[in-house]
Parts: sequence; C-alpha cells; structure tokens
Amino acid sequence: MKRIIFIITLLLIVSSSNLLSQQFARASGPSPGSGLFGLGVVVGEPTGFSAKYWTRSDRAFDFALGASFYSDFRFHGTYLFHVDAFDYQRIPLHYGIGVSVVGKGERTVVVGRNTVTRRSDLGIGPRGSLGVSYLLPTAPFDIFLELGATLFVIRPVGLELDLLVGTRFYF
Repeated sequence: MKRIIFIITLLLIVSSSNLLSQQFARASGPSPGSGLFGLGVVVGEPTGFSAKYWTRSDRAFDFALGASFYSDFRFHGTYLFHVDAFDYQRIPLHYGIGVSVVGKGERTVVVGRNTVTRRSDLGIGPRGSLGVSYLLPTAPFDIFLELGATLFVIRPVGLELDLLVGTRFYF
C-alpha cells in the first residue's frame, strides 16, 4: 500500500511540474560570471552545509548535510525546478523531489528516576520541497528559504516537515 501511495505521489509531482512550467516563464540560474556550483551554510532542519549544482538555467540538484534537532544527522538531495513566478528572474520559485536520510544514535535520557535509552534508527524516505531564492545580480551568492516534507518509509515511519534558511557562494 505504501508503494502505491508513493508511486501516485511521484506521478502527481511530475505531472504538476509540467503544468507549472507552462504557466510561468523560465527562471535564470546563477549570476553571470559565477560558476554553476554553489556551497554554503543552512540553518534549520538540518543546520549545516548546503550545496547546489545547476544543470540548466531552470534546473538544479540541491543537497544539505548537517545536524538535526531530532536526530544525529540529516542529509537530503533534491532535484529542483525553478520558475519565474514573481516576474523577476532574480527571485525564482523552486520546487522539487528527492530523498532524505536521517540517522539517530543511541542516547540515554533521565526522566525523573527512570533512565530511558533510545536506540539507533536510520530513516529514509522521499522528500518534496518548495522554496524561493534570491540570486544576487552582481555577486555570486544566493539566499534561500525552503519548506520540505519527507514521508519516511523506513524507520522511523512518518511524515516530517523541515524549514531551511541559507546562503551559497558560487564558483
């Protein structure tokens, strides 16, 4: 049943990407003269490092790796589509689909007189994201805000939302 829901969700996202692409003009990639690869920092879920590689002027791979509020580490990779939703090419709206992996270590927590130990889990699941970026016109930087949702299908099973704010330098 989980596989059927995952396949239906994936098909809906892919078909909606074609509809959004027809409604909005194409966004442009990084600033002229800057490279296609950006590396920076991200704050939120996770807090750590962010990377982005532009494959076309309106498509890119996005990655984040860092510490998480709820787990020992968190990694996600997302294939992003960018559209010029605000009639200004320097502020593209982006959406995409990818995968998220979280790792939880063993921790001992004291609750009153009781000691509770949480075991190690590795969560994996598909991730969808929606966000907005500001691509500086004269400098090789971007600033972004992103909301993501991951449906973990391998322990811990469930839906998690994450919010990210970050910046990247392109070279």
